[in-house]
Amino acid sequence: MRFFEDIDGARDLIEEAIKKFGYAAEHNFFWYKYYFDPGCRNIFVEGEHGFLFTSYNERKQSYYIVFDPLAHPEHRASLLLEYIIWVFSNPSAKKVWFQIETPVRKQLLRILPERYRAHRNYFTLTWPIYDLQKFDPTLPGGHYKTLRKEYHRFYREHEVAVRDVKTYEDLGRLHTIVDDWKKKRPNPENASEAQYHHIIDGRFEGTDEARIFIVDGVVRGFNAGWMTPNSDCFYGAVGIHDYSMEDLGDMLYLEDLFWLKAHGYRKVDMAGSEKPLLAFKNKFCAPERTYQTSHFSAIVLQ
Repeated sequence: MRFFEDIDGARDLIEEAIKKFGYAAEHNFFWYKYYFDPGCRNIFVEGEHGFLFTSYNERKQSYYIVFDPLAHPEHRASLLLEYIIWVFSNPSAKKVWFQIETPVRKQLLRILPERYRAHRNYFTLTWPIYDLQKFDPTLPGGHYKTLRKEYHRFYREHEVAVRDVKTYEDLGRLHTIVDDWKKKRPNPENASEAQYHHIIDGRFEGTDEARIFIVDGVVRGFNAGWMTPNSDCFYGAVGIHDYSMEDLGDMLYLEDLFWLKAHGYRKVDMAGSEKPLLAFKNKFCAPERTYQTSHFSAIVLQ
């Protein structure tokens, strides 16, 4: 295996690998660069049949595979196994963490030698994909009655505007929104905010769409995302607001759907969620399909 710790220096290699093998929503060079908490070091890995987005936390002596392997389907599990064997050739390595699509996890478990143990899922996320051609921005009918009333009331009571976030200069305000989002969401201890601070500092490089949501002259949230490689599906990676107003989350979500449909996007992946947040998302649009990612760890038996 070959290891690339200088992510910027390996950018051409990474982007070429994404162009060739990319298929998952989070296969994006800049998202990989932005993704990790302080204390983690990105290490892009080239194996015999593909590539892995990985990170290492020296303090925890833990390794992380954060996105699905960049490889043909028949090689994804074997590439993961190749990496597991390499990791545990280091006697100090304690654990490898994974966040990968559930079918790939199942393939890995079938070939995992007995000397390694994969733990049960720490959690599973469900990712809804909407067909925007079937989404009607007028929000017609009984299903949308409550949401439609919220929308008309919000826009009647407030002056709302949308701007390209890449031309917005007050990055401090955007960081404050992320901090407020972290503090005020239902389970703040489970909310990872580092990547949102990083994407702000990076001025949203790597996104195809990025907008701020302005209410009564104050920026209250922002949406951003990019096209999933080798697909016709947009990935709504970022949707953050400060919880300062009633129905603000609904309005930010609608803004994203309205914008993407108006600008010709056919499908949108609205990111992984556990059950409570998934129920929130599904009130806006019935998904065309869903898929799941598994979050788990593996150890070597002594």
